Amino acid sequence: MSAPSDFSPIFQAFAADCTAGAIQQQDLVNAFLGTHHRNLDLTARTLTGNGLVIGGVTGLGSFSHLSQTWLWMWDNPGFDWEHPAVAPVRMIYRFGERQGIPELTTGHLDLAGFPNPHGAATTLAIASAYVLGGQGIWSCRINDGKGSTYVHLDDPQLPVAQFDPAAAPALLARAAQVWPREQRAVVRGMFRHFNMASNETPDQIAGRHPSGAVVAAAFDPVGNLTAVSGDAAGRSL
Repeated sequence: MSAPSDFSPIFQAFAADCTAGAIQQQDLVNAFLGTHHRNLDLTARTLTGNGLVIGGVTGLGSFSHLSQTWLWMWDNPGFDWEHPAVAPVRMIYRFGERQGIPELTTGHLDLAGFPNPHGAATTLAIASAYVLGGQGIWSCRINDGKGSTYVHLDDPQLPVAQFDPAAAPALLARAAQVWPREQRAVVRGMFRHFNMASNETPDQIAGRHPSGAVVAAAFDPVGNLTAVSGDAAGRSL
């Protein structure tokens, strides 16, 4: 049996809903952390380096650059559900059970058939971490570069992304490229993430932020995002 070449439709729908918010948050955390060397201690649940100690670290899983596979931390022989850095992942697992998302409940996933297996692992980690809240993920190479480990970060020292009407068009366009078959879900998800009241028609989804700013996304007849416009002053679009 050949390896799958894409995520399941139910995972794509779930991930599309959270992608815009997750991308914006991950970009902010990546910029905050920079490229400084950091030490990961899963027992203490800390990430240290550059004079900063980040707590609330949860082990998500690892990616093998040799076999092109993902292994959830709870299925790793060196860990178990009771490990302090693994126990919080139960929330992701149970969410996957309730929603019927196999990627969140299958311990070992073959990503070799994906166009970019490492990128698929990163997408999986970012989307699943969204279930836990917090401020995103951090990843580093392990085993002499043969693998990558992914952890979730939840520490109030880390910045939290805010709604930016000027950045919204580019953010939505970028997120829509990740999930080309779920572009309406991408827009709905960003509006929901930022508590924006929305109005939907066959060719547009418009949202108004509590600040008054308005964002409108236009679609072609088959659901492809064709344009996004924003107005911080809140004028109709």
